[in-house]
Formats: sequence, C-alpha cells, structure tokens
Amino acid sequence: MALTCLVIAIVAATGLWLGSIKIGSFSLGIPGVMFTGLLFGHLIGQGNFNDQVIFFLRDFGLILFVYAVGVQVGPGFLATLRKAGLPLNSLAVAIVVIGAGMAIGVAYLTHMDMKAAVGLFAGGTTNAPAFGSAQEALKSVHPETMPSAGGAVAIKGMFEASNVTLPAFAISYPFGLLGVILAMVILRGIFRAKPGAEAEILEKAEAAEKQELTSWSIEVSNPNLNGLPLKELPAIDRSGVVVSRVHHGGRVQVATSETPVYTGDVLLAIGEPAEVKDFQLIVGKKSSIDLRSLPSEITTRQVLVTHGEVLGKTVKELQLAKKFGVTVTRVQRTGLEFTAVGNLKLQFGDRVRVVGEASGISSAAKLLGDSARELNHPRLLPIFVGIALGVTLGSIPVFVGGLPAPVKLGLAAGPMIVAIILARLGRVGNLIWYMPQSASGLLRELGIVMFLIAVGMNGGDGFFNKVFTAEGGLYLAMGALITILPLLVVGLFARLAMKMNYLHICGLLCGSMTSPSLAFTQTMTASEAPAVAFATVYPLTMIMRVLVAQILILVFAR
Repeated sequence: MALTCLVIAIVAATGLWLGSIKIGSFSLGIPGVMFTGLLFGHLIGQGNFNDQVIFFLRDFGLILFVYAVGVQVGPGFLATLRKAGLPLNSLAVAIVVIGAGMAIGVAYLTHMDMKAAVGLFAGGTTNAPAFGSAQEALKSVHPETMPSAGGAVAIKGMFEASNVTLPAFAISYPFGLLGVILAMVILRGIFRAKPGAEAEILEKAEAAEKQELTSWSIEVSNPNLNGLPLKELPAIDRSGVVVSRVHHGGRVQVATSETPVYTGDVLLAIGEPAEVKDFQLIVGKKSSIDLRSLPSEITTRQVLVTHGEVLGKTVKELQLAKKFGVTVTRVQRTGLEFTAVGNLKLQFGDRVRVVGEASGISSAAKLLGDSARELNHPRLLPIFVGIALGVTLGSIPVFVGGLPAPVKLGLAAGPMIVAIILARLGRVGNLIWYMPQSASGLLRELGIVMFLIAVGMNGGDGFFNKVFTAEGGLYLAMGALITILPLLVVGLFARLAMKMNYLHICGLLCGSMTSPSLAFTQTMTASEAPAVAFATVYPLTMIMRVLVAQILILVFAR
C-alpha cells in the first residue's frame, strides 16, 4: 500500500512536469502522467502494486473528471445547442461514427483483436473515458473477471482479460494528440485560411446580430397614459423593457411598478434597442435629458445572488421595490446580460444591478446574499449526491436484443449526464449545484490525472512488450488513420459544403476528439470562436464516444 501510494505521487509529479515541457507550441499536458505511469509500471513491475488501489484510482478518477465537466458545461448546454448546436453537433457525430466504422474495418481487414481496435478508437481520439467505458463493457462480456469481495486476483484478471486494449490505447494516444493539430494545419493550407481574417469575419457577423442592452431617456407625451402606474403601460410586461428612474416635478425618483407617470415626465428605459424603440413609440419621444447625470440620492450597485431563500423566485415575487424602494434592472448570468423582467427566476451566482437609495440597496443586498465567500465556497454535499445519482444511472442495464450483455451508460456517461441536468437546474431543495470555476477545474484535472496514472501503471508491461514489435507498429499506423481521416473528411465537408468558418472548424475538430489540442488554436488567434465551438460539441461527443466504445465491445468483442 505504501509503495503504491508513493509511486502514484511520483508518477503524478514527474508526469505533470513532463507535460509542461513545450516543443514549439506543443506540449503533452496532463497526458504526460500516463506515459510516466507506463514507465514506472514497467520498471517496478505491476505485481508489486496494490491492485485494489489502482482499480479504485482508475474508476473514481474517471467519475470525478466527467462529473466536473458536466457541472461546468451544464448551465449553458441548452443555450449553445439552440444557438449553433445542430450543425456543429451533427458534424461531431459524423466524426465519431466514421472513427467507429474505421475501427471495425481495421479489425476485420488486419485480423486484429476487436478489443485492440477499440483501444485504438479511444487512444486515437485521446478519449480516456471511452477507454474506461470499454473496460466496463469487458466486465460484462467476461463476468468471471469481475472483482469479488477482497478479490485482488480477480481485479488483476480483469486487466489481463483486456491486455490488448490498453497497449493499443497507449500506443495510439500520442498521435491522437498530434493528429488533431496536424489536421488543423492541413485544412488551413488547403483552404488558405488566415486566422486573423476569419476572426474578423466572425466579429462583424456577431456585431450585426448582437443585441446589447441600451438605455434611453423617454419623455411621456401620450395623453392616454396620464396618471397610469408603470405596470399598466401598454406592452411593458411583454416588451422586456425595465424602467429604472422617473423624472417628475423636477425630482428624480426610483421607478417601481406602482409609480404613476404623467405627460412631461421623463423615464429611463432599459432593454434591447428594438424593444426600447417600440416602447418609446407608445410612450412619447426620446429626450436629451440624461437622468443618471441629474443630482439625486439614487445610486446603482451590482449585487451577487447567493442567499438560498431567494433562489428560484422571480424578481416580481421578491417585491424589492415595495420592501426597500429599489428596482432590479439587469441580470448577468453565464456571460450574458438581460433585463430583469418580473417573471425572471434568480439563480445562484447571478449578478443583478440594483437601482435605488444606498440604504435600500444595502437592505436588498442583505436579502439577496451578496457574499463572494459563498460564491467561491465549494459545496461537497451536492457533489457526492450528484456522483451517487450518476453512478446509479450509469449502472441501470438496458437490454438490447442480440447483445450478449445489457448496455449501460457506465461510470463515464452516467455521472456526466446527471451533472449536466443538475447544473442546468441549479438548485433542488436545499442543495445548490453551483461549483466555483477554480473548484471545477481542480476536480476535473485531479480526476483525469488519477485515471491516467492508473491506466499507465497497469499497462506498463503490456505497452513496452508491444510498442517495439510489428504489432505495435500496426497499432500506431492504424491509430493514426482512425485519428486523422475522419477529421479531414468532415473538415473538408464543413468548409466546402456548409461554408463554415475555419475557426469554428478548429473548435469542432478539437471538441469532437475531446482533445486538449484546443490550446494550439490560441497560437493562431485570440478569438474565442474555437473555444465556443469546442464547448458546443464536447458534451454530446463525450457521451457518444463513451457509449460507442461500450457497444463496440458488446457487439464485436464477444
């Protein structure tokens, strides 16, 4: 036990150091721990390690990784799908399907063990969870290798039953990292694409579509509105416009739903440009008076929503204007800003702009929470509840006719799906599924490091016994084909048939391979377009690769 823990720590430290070494713009990154794990596993000998510790490290590391990824992408998952998800995800699915078809073809044409072909499918696409899913499926195909209570021999037998999968995965992994970069470089040459020019095209298109919030001073000149409270102004509930201040009788006051308006008053209206203009056409005419520059006791402040009692409640239900004489005008959430219409439900971590007198804003802030400490505090209870639900979902068997064993989401897809759902909900009862970015990043990287260390330490002998053989050369060549051919085919189609921007194609290729090679795009452009495309396809691709690897084992590796 002590030796195993010591080697795990040494492998992690040396592997992360190795991964930080840059050759030009390329570095191994976190996968460096797998290669140091292979080396230490071979030099020390697998028989000297505690197999149960390695087995736990592998599976729990995988769970932590996919769960953290799910929590990170969950809040914006549906939004990215709606915005540009269908075309990008369709192309990503095509890359996965072509790669799976090539793995089957390689197995039949070269008479390769299908378990090794699945290792190439996972390694050639640098997808550790897919490899983990394949190992889960192997337990179903070979139930005699399932670990029994205290069965270290059984655990070792499980690795031996799949000993061709791991070397294939490890040998094909390095080109899986390089292959994505190579595909981007080849496509850039074919298209003669200039990243700077491509980024400029996207920026112009986004500027034309983007509807940033604006604020207008509008003078009330419609006599039909004289004496009506703000809440009764035509279309104000449907327009998405919020009125924050009213200038009446030479005095600026906070606008509430009950504030009456009279001809000659000036309103400060906030919303999208088109909606504010429509509101102005109903109310009156645009005024040159800037209400925010007039002397008054009114001020503004950005407040964090961190108090559990207000989560899930609408701005209207909180009645901040009635209680404290303040108005919420804008909400920032996941990088987006929109008006705080009455039916908007608040979520943990929202940043709201409150308008009113200082004392009222302070009282409202106390109700909303406004605690940076709460925002940055990692909540362990929801994490373990989410993991428990994810493992349960992943363990539910689905019986499909013709398969020798039931299909399961497994320890990779199950926790990820649950994490996406829970992060999207934000809160269930008293449990808040919000994870600070620093905590999410730590959990994600710790998990994948644990997984790759276990993979490397258990595969050292098999890797070095085959990497310098003819069989190892075959693994390397076939893995390279499985890596680069689907990327080039889909990349050409995306550009030629769908006229897709080159930067979006780069993000698509990296996301469809769940590859850390996304960092390479930062050497070409400062644009966030590749990262946006990457995040759009990553969740679906990860789930698909996990399930496809399992299906390949169940159908073809009996």
